[in-house]
Amino acid sequence: MQEAVFKGASGKLYRFTALRPDGAFPAGPAVYAFARPGSGAGYGCRNWTPLFLSRTANLSVRMAGHERWDEARRMGATHVMILAFNERAEREAAEHDLVEALRPVMNDTAPARSEDAPVAPGQVVHFFPPIRLRTAAAS
Repeated sequence: MQEAVFKGASGKLYRFTALRPDGAFPAGPAVYAFARPGSGAGYGCRNWTPLFLSRTANLSVRMAGHERWDEARRMGATHVMILAFNERAEREAAEHDLVEALRPVMNDTAPARSEDAPVAPGQVVHFFPPIRLRTAAAS
Protein backbone atom coordinates (compact mmCIF):
# COMPACT_ATOMS: atom_id res chain seq x y z
CA MET A 1 0.00 0.00 0.00
CA GLN A 2 1.39 3.39 -1.00
CA GLU A 3 1.42 6.30 1.40
CA ALA A 4 2.23 9.99 1.34
CA VAL A 5 2.86 12.48 4.10
CA PHE A 6 1.69 16.03 3.51
CA LYS A 7 2.58 18.96 5.74
CA GLY A 8 -0.13 21.46 6.61
CA ALA A 9 0.33 25.22 7.01
CA SER A 10 0.38 24.65 10.78
CA GLY A 11 3.39 22.34 10.44
CA LYS A 12 1.30 19.28 11.29
CA LEU A 13 2.04 16.14 9.25
CA TYR A 14 -0.79 14.11 7.73
CA ARG A 15 -0.25 10.52 6.53
CA PHE A 16 -2.49 9.59 3.58
CA THR A 17 -3.04 6.20 1.95
CA ALA A 18 -3.05 6.10 -1.85
CA LEU A 19 -5.87 4.16 -3.50
CA ARG A 20 -6.59 3.52 -7.17
CA PRO A 21 -9.79 5.28 -8.29
CA ASP A 22 -11.28 2.03 -9.61
CA GLY A 23 -10.93 0.28 -6.23
CA ALA A 24 -13.34 0.06 -3.33
CA PHE A 25 -13.42 2.98 -0.91
CA PRO A 26 -14.16 2.64 2.80
CA ALA A 27 -17.61 3.84 3.87
CA GLY A 28 -16.53 6.35 6.46
CA PRO A 29 -15.55 9.98 7.04
CA ALA A 30 -12.29 11.18 5.51
CA VAL A 31 -10.22 13.93 4.00
CA TYR A 32 -9.30 12.98 0.44
CA ALA A 33 -7.17 14.30 -2.41
CA PHE A 34 -6.93 13.54 -6.10
CA ALA A 35 -3.20 13.29 -6.79
CA ARG A 36 -0.79 12.71 -9.62
CA PRO A 37 2.70 11.26 -9.35
CA GLY A 38 5.42 13.86 -9.37
CA SER A 39 7.04 16.50 -7.30
CA GLY A 40 5.06 18.69 -4.97
CA ALA A 41 5.74 21.25 -2.31
CA GLY A 42 6.30 20.39 1.32
CA TYR A 43 7.49 17.47 3.40
CA GLY A 44 6.85 14.04 1.90
CA CYS A 45 5.19 15.39 -1.24
CA ARG A 46 7.97 14.66 -3.72
CA ASN A 47 6.15 11.55 -4.93
CA TRP A 48 2.65 13.07 -5.19
CA THR A 49 1.09 16.35 -6.26
CA PRO A 50 -2.41 16.90 -4.86
CA LEU A 51 -4.69 18.47 -7.48
CA PHE A 52 -7.93 18.62 -5.47
CA LEU A 53 -8.49 18.22 -1.73
CA SER A 54 -11.75 18.00 0.19
CA ARG A 55 -13.57 16.18 2.99
CA THR A 56 -16.60 13.94 3.25
CA ALA A 57 -18.75 12.17 5.83
CA ASN A 58 -18.87 9.00 3.67
CA LEU A 59 -16.00 8.40 1.25
CA SER A 60 -17.63 5.43 -0.48
CA VAL A 61 -20.75 7.42 -1.36
CA ARG A 62 -18.80 10.56 -2.28
CA MET A 63 -16.43 8.75 -4.64
CA ALA A 64 -19.25 7.03 -6.56
CA GLY A 65 -19.25 9.23 -9.65
CA HIS A 66 -17.39 12.22 -8.17
CA GLU A 67 -18.03 15.25 -10.39
CA ARG A 68 -14.39 16.45 -10.28
CA TRP A 69 -12.58 13.15 -10.97
CA ASP A 70 -12.59 13.39 -14.79
CA GLU A 71 -11.07 16.86 -14.60
CA ALA A 72 -8.40 15.62 -12.17
CA ARG A 73 -7.67 12.61 -14.40
CA ARG A 74 -7.17 14.91 -17.41
CA MET A 75 -4.62 16.78 -15.28
CA GLY A 76 -2.73 13.54 -14.56
CA ALA A 77 -4.37 12.25 -11.36
CA THR A 78 -3.91 8.51 -10.94
CA HIS A 79 -4.78 8.00 -7.25
CA VAL A 80 -7.10 9.12 -4.51
CA MET A 81 -5.28 9.88 -1.27
CA ILE A 82 -7.35 9.26 1.86
CA LEU A 83 -7.03 10.04 5.54
CA ALA A 84 -9.81 8.91 7.89
CA PHE A 85 -11.14 11.28 10.56
CA ASN A 86 -14.18 10.44 12.68
CA GLU A 87 -14.94 13.95 13.92
CA ARG A 88 -16.25 16.60 11.53
CA ALA A 89 -14.26 19.35 13.25
CA GLU A 90 -11.04 17.37 12.71
CA ARG A 91 -11.85 16.89 9.01
CA GLU A 92 -12.60 20.59 8.55
CA ALA A 93 -9.41 21.65 10.35
CA ALA A 94 -7.24 19.21 8.38
CA GLU A 95 -8.82 20.27 5.07
CA HIS A 96 -8.22 23.95 5.80
CA ASP A 97 -4.65 23.32 7.02
CA LEU A 98 -3.72 21.26 3.97
CA VAL A 99 -5.40 23.46 1.35
CA GLU A 100 -3.65 26.50 2.80
CA ALA A 101 -0.25 24.80 2.60
CA LEU A 102 -0.55 22.73 -0.59
CA ARG A 103 -2.77 25.03 -2.65
CA PRO A 104 -4.19 22.28 -4.91
CA VAL A 105 -4.82 23.80 -8.33
CA MET A 106 -8.40 22.50 -8.59
CA ASN A 107 -9.42 23.94 -5.22
CA ASP A 108 -9.26 27.44 -6.70
CA THR A 109 -12.19 26.50 -8.94
CA ALA A 110 -14.19 24.38 -6.48
CA PRO A 111 -17.78 25.52 -5.96
CA ALA A 112 -18.69 26.94 -2.54
CA ARG A 113 -20.20 24.34 -0.21
CA SER A 114 -22.30 26.45 2.13
CA GLU A 115 -24.04 29.79 2.41
CA ASP A 116 -21.26 30.90 4.77
CA ALA A 117 -18.65 30.49 2.01
CA PRO A 118 -17.49 33.64 0.23
CA VAL A 119 -19.52 34.56 -2.84
CA ALA A 120 -17.58 34.95 -6.09
CA PRO A 121 -17.86 38.34 -7.81
CA GLY A 122 -20.84 38.39 -10.14
CA GLN A 123 -22.51 35.42 -8.44
CA VAL A 124 -26.11 36.15 -7.48
CA VAL A 125 -27.26 34.76 -4.16
CA HIS A 126 -30.75 35.21 -2.73
CA PHE A 127 -31.76 34.56 0.86
CA PHE A 128 -35.48 34.62 1.53
CA PRO A 129 -37.04 34.76 5.00
CA PRO A 130 -39.21 31.77 5.94
CA ILE A 131 -42.87 32.01 4.97
CA ARG A 132 -45.42 31.46 7.73
CA LEU A 133 -48.71 30.11 6.50
CA ARG A 134 -51.92 30.88 8.33
CA THR A 135 -54.28 28.02 8.84
CA ALA A 136 -58.06 28.23 9.18
CA ALA A 137 -57.80 27.11 12.82
CA ALA A 138 -55.38 29.96 13.63
CA SER A 139 -57.71 32.67 12.17
